[in-house]
Amino acid sequence: MSVCLESSRPRDGLKLPLNRSISEPGPQTPTTHLSLSPPKRFKLETASVSLPTSPCAESANLQRTWVLNNVKTMDDDALKAKMEDRRPGPKSYILLDCRPFMSYNMNHISGAINVNCSDRFNRRRLQQGKATLADLATTREGKEVLKKRSFREVIIYDDSTSDKERITIGHPLLLVLTSLVDDHKEPSLLIGESAFTFCLRPPDLSP
Repeated sequence: MSVCLESSRPRDGLKLPLNRSISEPGPQTPTTHLSLSPPKRFKLETASVSLPTSPCAESANLQRTWVLNNVKTMDDDALKAKMEDRRPGPKSYILLDCRPFMSYNMNHISGAINVNCSDRFNRRRLQQGKATLADLATTREGKEVLKKRSFREVIIYDDSTSDKERITIGHPLLLVLTSLVDDHKEPSLLIGESAFTFCLRPPDLSP
């Protein structure tokens, strides 16, 4: 039996798919162009948020409103008529002069008791309950009258308050008024444009 053998083909004619050198760069693949621009910065808008009122401030405002609601007002004409009342018997009211002692010592309404509430130390003592209005009185007679507590109506004045709504939380008069209201007294604030010079104007009502 005869076997036919084909002559071998030259190897050079073979085209192998892996005939590329390792160092040879391969075919270029399509690349996606990336944006190299800097990232956008987002601006945070700061919204204005109103903080809630602290409980201490809210309590102080409520107390101020409650005290002022229990305070009456009186003009100088009404006070003059009250002081000119000559009916017998003790007076049912007292006058509190809440100005500095030097102003009180120069001139004041007749019979008024000076209470030194302009001093920060005295105001703190009064606010903390460590002192009474009698302790803040600058004269011995005034201390005795306030200690007896035989009065009900109290007329208060200083040298700058023309309206009780101007009495702020830190105002010295508010501490005095609070003390009187807590003691179940009936405070009246002397107001009006001429109330500041009232103690200087009527000669028959001032010493």
